[in-house]
Amino acid sequence: MSRVTYLYHSGFAVELQERMLIFDYYDPDQTGDRVYSGRKNAPVVPEGKQLIMFFSHKHPDHFQLSAVRWAEKVSPNPIYFLGNDIRLNANYLERKGLSALILERMNRMAAGGGYESPRKDFRVETLRSTDQGAAFLVYTEGTAIYHAGDLNDWRWEGESEEWNTRMARDYKKEIDKIAGKHFDMAFVPLDPRQEGNYHLGMDYFLQNVDVDKVFPMHMWDDYDVIQRYKQTETGSLFAEKIVDVSDKNREFS
Repeated sequence: MSRVTYLYHSGFAVELQERMLIFDYYDPDQTGDRVYSGRKNAPVVPEGKQLIMFFSHKHPDHFQLSAVRWAEKVSPNPIYFLGNDIRLNANYLERKGLSALILERMNRMAAGGGYESPRKDFRVETLRSTDQGAAFLVYTEGTAIYHAGDLNDWRWEGESEEWNTRMARDYKKEIDKIAGKHFDMAFVPLDPRQEGNYHLGMDYFLQNVDVDKVFPMHMWDDYDVIQRYKQTETGSLFAEKIVDVSDKNREFS
């Protein structure tokens, strides 16, 4: 049994038997890279479980140095997987009061990259984002997880037809790489700012990937968009798979 906790925005914690996986942990009260001063919606990392942090890319609503500070305080030797647009070096970390030794536990992941643990019981693969960084595919403890980061069909009403056509093509190219694969859970953008195009990325994902449960994300506090999506043609077909994400720290088994 796994337990999923919605943290905020695109942030989720997935608790498994041996590991705690945390994706894109963003706290709007912890701006920039200032000194850690507590996180209001911090998940509890059970003693003895390995903490693994994922940051898909460098945008401040997905990566905060304060989340690294938090991880270093609550768990011994957490491991990090970063989209390769996140560039940290020893001098920078030390200026911010963090040990440069953290870099030894950080894995920068290029699009199409992969990682496998020495015990071969934990594997990470990546897709190329249509914005920045990477999407993560995680396989461990008999569980397959997809976290999109900002991989989405980012079509916008104000962009040119050429731009939007290229965006749709690039998005489908990446999702086609996992078409037909099974995931126990997936975290996929459903961004209401896209107006009439908000559902396109979710549509193509659900139509092409086999998933048990989908957690919408990147909704900018407009959680009503989930119910609106469930009334669409594709959303209604997959409504039972779509989780009603809303309150921070809400848990799902």
